[in-house]
Amino acid sequence: MKKSLFFITGLFLLSFSCINAQVTSGFKAGVNIADVNGLSFDNDGSASADRIENQLDGKRTSYFVGFLVDIPISEKLSFMPEFIFSQQGKNLESFRLDYLNLPLGLKLNLSNLYINAGPQVGVKVWDPNKSGIFSNFEASAFGGLGYIFDSNIFIEARYTYGLTDIFQDNNNFTFDNAGETRFSDLEGKNAVIQLGIGYRL
Repeated sequence: MKKSLFFITGLFLLSFSCINAQVTSGFKAGVNIADVNGLSFDNDGSASADRIENQLDGKRTSYFVGFLVDIPISEKLSFMPEFIFSQQGKNLESFRLDYLNLPLGLKLNLSNLYINAGPQVGVKVWDPNKSGIFSNFEASAFGGLGYIFDSNIFIEARYTYGLTDIFQDNNNFTFDNAGETRFSDLEGKNAVIQLGIGYRL
């Protein structure tokens, strides 16, 4: 149901771009450098906190891909919703999460250079351990800087900061890599640096 909702939303946005000649659409892809900010937990004492933190340490380098629609509001300002598949979380396999994200950005056009920022909602579509400790939805805020070349190719750097906890309430988890250590009450928020390239149709 969630995947269908995002798919229908994407089709709607693409259809809207075809109806309105002023509206442009495009595709983008690139590299994610993902982490979980403010990660905290309680453990059962069978392993030291330092040992567990060392196991959990490590950003996840992955990818994102998706499409966008650019809807002009004024000469310099536009509304730019996007539909993005994004691999996030941490490098540890049990914490590698995939999302379908819907960034809703305002874009300030400064000739070929642009700045964009706004809120983002995400739906978790992949959890490798299917443990139920991760929330199915998350909310974030993002800001980015991009440059559009005359060939309609563009490059962009973006930072996304999680606003909501990615973990369910009252969660607990057994961490095999730390000697069957069981810990609970995990908390943390997504943080992602994106470096991408795209093309405007």
